[in-house]
Amino acid sequence: MKTEQTEYKVFVNDKPFIIREVYQSEPAREEDVQVLSESTTELSKAIGDLERNKKWKAVIYLCDSPLQVWRQFVDAYSLIEAAGGLVKNDQSNYLLIYRRGKWDLPKGKLDYEESPEQAGVREVEEECGIGQLKIVKNLPTTFHTYPEGGKRILKKTHWYLMESRDKRPLVPQLEEDILEAVWMDEMQIKKTVYPKTYNSIRSLLQSYFGN
Repeated sequence: MKTEQTEYKVFVNDKPFIIREVYQSEPAREEDVQVLSESTTELSKAIGDLERNKKWKAVIYLCDSPLQVWRQFVDAYSLIEAAGGLVKNDQSNYLLIYRRGKWDLPKGKLDYEESPEQAGVREVEEECGIGQLKIVKNLPTTFHTYPEGGKRILKKTHWYLMESRDKRPLVPQLEEDILEAVWMDEMQIKKTVYPKTYNSIRSLLQSYFGN
């Protein structure tokens, strides 16, 4: 029998909103991390407070059924699916891009009738000018929200660890505002990328490399 998931994480204005089962052990109290409960705070208010309050770093939202609350969260947004990759070469370096003042990973929206795997490979190829890509395994899926054209968007991004033996120089896709596409080793990523990337991307990289 499948057990219900006890926690969901989504990045609201690049800040973690964590939906957690109230019966789990008491969360550690961190500075500027607000612990709210569905018994005292409506979901929409909790989301709005995190969006507006610049001092809050994150919200932990305690509830009886994380799955039910997560469905309510998703229903409040227009869902868009995207896919991307963390690419490793045969020298154990990893592919990063620099776009709009932040380090990032190549990714983009799924085309019509395209699988997440197909979209992830295509987007990496287009954004970095690299070929010979092979998906090795799935990485954690991320969720983040943003406003667009008067709508509230929830983007679900499927991530994959990929390998490539392509030795050609990388070509950043300038029309997508990508200024650099570079190879970095793990130490460079932790030193250079972690301090200057989105929280959602740092969370993904930490799930792979560690803190």
